[in-house]
Amino acid sequence: MQLTRPQLIIVGVAGFIIVFFTLVFLGFIPGLRDDIALPRVELNVWGVGDELKVWQEVGSKFEALHPNVQVKYTKLDVTNYEKQLVNALAAGTGPDVFMFHNTWLLKHSDKVIPVTEEKLPLATFRNFFPTIAEQDFVRNSKIYALPISIDTLALIYNRDIFDNKKIAVAPTTWDELKNTVVKVRELDSRGAITKSALAIGGTSKSVNNAADILSLLFLQFKTDMVSPDKTRAAIANNQGIQAVNFYTQFAKPSSFYYTWTDSFKPSINSLTSKQTAMILGYASEIPDIKAKNPALNFGVAPAPQFDKNNAVNFPSYWGLAVSSKTTHTTDAWDFIILATTDAETARNYVTLTSKPPALRFLINEYLNSPTLGTFAAQALTAKSWPQADNSEIKKVFDTMIESVVSGKLTTENALLEAEVKVSALMVSI
Repeated sequence: MQLTRPQLIIVGVAGFIIVFFTLVFLGFIPGLRDDIALPRVELNVWGVGDELKVWQEVGSKFEALHPNVQVKYTKLDVTNYEKQLVNALAAGTGPDVFMFHNTWLLKHSDKVIPVTEEKLPLATFRNFFPTIAEQDFVRNSKIYALPISIDTLALIYNRDIFDNKKIAVAPTTWDELKNTVVKVRELDSRGAITKSALAIGGTSKSVNNAADILSLLFLQFKTDMVSPDKTRAAIANNQGIQAVNFYTQFAKPSSFYYTWTDSFKPSINSLTSKQTAMILGYASEIPDIKAKNPALNFGVAPAPQFDKNNAVNFPSYWGLAVSSKTTHTTDAWDFIILATTDAETARNYVTLTSKPPALRFLINEYLNSPTLGTFAAQALTAKSWPQADNSEIKKVFDTMIESVVSGKLTTENALLEAEVKVSALMVSI
């Protein structure tokens, strides 16, 4: 059958279309396939604590899924990390993704971009992570960061000292702990402490986590901490007085439970040198403890409670956030979601860092872990409070503790003074 001229034109056009799209699919016509059209992206990630090898694996996995993206991780010193980060972001030389502390939302929310509801709904976030993550990283239903680990204060104790003092089980309540203090501490004939039972009652000069331990007690005593509208501090009340009095009693020579003084070495050093039997510390501090005394026979127990049926624990941990200055918002959030919610990636992170998990299903897996079980369980009952500036609040609390222990101020007046200072910090942001 001989085709007419119009039919020949139709067949020719159809053939051209078929050949053209076949060549596009096979890549013989460059610039039209998606993977070729995508621009090259370098995703800069800043963090603290974690070595490069920890993030190389995450980066490689992300790059395999996003061939146009190269992930570059930079480890910074935690002591000046915040200042370095803020200065770099202001200068436009900061990272696309960075570690974001759980106390930073009030102070630094303007420096990060929340994830879109389409990419990560709040309901999904709640299924992934414990309630504390929402307290710390969500505001007005917007998610500003995702946790990579959730660490909490726990009781770290010297097993040999406990055995020698015939203490078979670590205390689980504050009343039990006070009894343990009396059994463990050692005093000379003048009543001076020669060996401490617990590092508590002093300022951060000697107690590594003084402000956090005091915050734990504030929350366990059900102190409001801030006003309902979150515009001022609310610690100068009966609950606050009870918390400060409880904390400082351990550093007052007149107290029956006297066991600490600011003249002692920092609490971790005191533990590793066997000058104190117990400290309240984080899982992230255990590598330092092991490095300072590899032979130390220590155990980990839950933080003491006033009511074990309504446990309250205190966290300190890092999440990942996306810089408001980045031009790669979608890639940055895709990277964070992979790093924090992918089962294999999150499990590898715990293995490589020995840090407690953040994902609910991983917390469940680690509940019986001899090293991380306590910390994993406590993430489920952790509570925090909105801090305007955690570094400045640490100084305010130190001043308050010193004033009460020295007798310079009454507990009530010291709390009133601290409340004014914390409120001023809140106003400043």
